[in-house]
Amino acid sequence: LILAEFGAMVVGMGVMLLKVKRAETEDKNTANVQIALKAMSFSELKSVIHILNELEGSEGLVVASRVADRVGITRSVIVNALRKLESANVIQSKSLGMKGTYIRVLNDSLLDELNKMDCKKRRI
Repeated sequence: LILAEFGAMVVGMGVMLLKVKRAETEDKNTANVQIALKAMSFSELKSVIHILNELEGSEGLVVASRVADRVGITRSVIVNALRKLESANVIQSKSLGMKGTYIRVLNDSLLDELNKMDCKKRRI
């Protein structure tokens, strides 16, 4: 009986430890995204929103020059925004030359934080 209780306690502690680690990881991911987004200018934020809207799901191919022409910003703004997100380990990007840039969202908190920011702007 004592051995069974001890075993149950060990399993319970293991489950609690996993929950704590998962929560810490989520908090760390959210903090990384918030820091990266706060380091961006308004134009860079605008470009990130349009770039992510171009993606199908959490990854895909985007032609930055087309997005820049459509939105009315320079391509360098898009490149700088992507570099900031990549340096924060929020996205992964790879230039494919004339074909465009392949982008993969590594941190799902990015989309959540952008949605929160958009909701706050609409309230004002």
